[in-house]
Amino acid sequence: MHGVHVWAVLFLSFTLPLFGDNNISSSAPKDYSPTFINVNEELPTRYKAVVEDSLYLQLIMLSSIGALAMMPEDITNWNAAKLEEKSLSQRWKDHVTTTPVWDHDSWAINYIGHPISGAWYYTMGRNDGLSIGESAALSALMSTFVWEYGYEAFAEVPSIQDLIFTPLLGSIMGEGMYILEGKLDRQGGVVFGSRTLGNVSYFFLDPLGRIADGMKNALLFFRIDLDVTMSIQTYPQFRAIPHHLTGEPTDSILYRDREIGFIITFQ
Repeated sequence: MHGVHVWAVLFLSFTLPLFGDNNISSSAPKDYSPTFINVNEELPTRYKAVVEDSLYLQLIMLSSIGALAMMPEDITNWNAAKLEEKSLSQRWKDHVTTTPVWDHDSWAINYIGHPISGAWYYTMGRNDGLSIGESAALSALMSTFVWEYGYEAFAEVPSIQDLIFTPLLGSIMGEGMYILEGKLDRQGGVVFGSRTLGNVSYFFLDPLGRIADGMKNALLFFRIDLDVTMSIQTYPQFRAIPHHLTGEPTDSILYRDREIGFIITFQ
């Protein structure tokens, strides 16, 4: 698809105090000096596969949030009426700046479901060529920053159990699943004489990687060759303080915060 750009933008904007007066009115005009970083270009070539798969993974995560939102409150513990009391952005900011809490999800969700998702992040990394340590780091990154402090933070305060057990138990389980994949490879992808069972096993051992591959293959079938990139764009906010107010010989620059956007581009 040459000459045509398709943009899918995920822009998470949040405020991080840097220095200076944090009580500057939010209604004051903002003067931005953006900094743009293309993650794909900054990372070594060997990470290209996992970065691309991780970007496709965002579509799966967004679908998961939609599915969770439709589930009964006794499963998710999301109080819809309470969530509607604040705007989406304010709710996210309040949750990520609150100390993580011990949640009251069921035992199966906290100690089976979440570790399995951590294991799937891990096996995706291993199959994309990452080492054991790198895959464990990927599991922690995805489960902590992208899920707990990312998508799920729009609905709830990050959970202590999820922050600990998802990447920890997930990485242990994930390495076992990766070893099983190797054994399946040596058997020619056959389980109990069935290639169908073998394919099903491959899927459940690395569903995120398989789905990402399926999405890429589907696009190629329609002769759409997308270049998926992730960018980080930062906007340091500042304003000039007239020198007659500070007693300095020249105007001063007062920095208040920094807004950071994660932008995913399909081109």
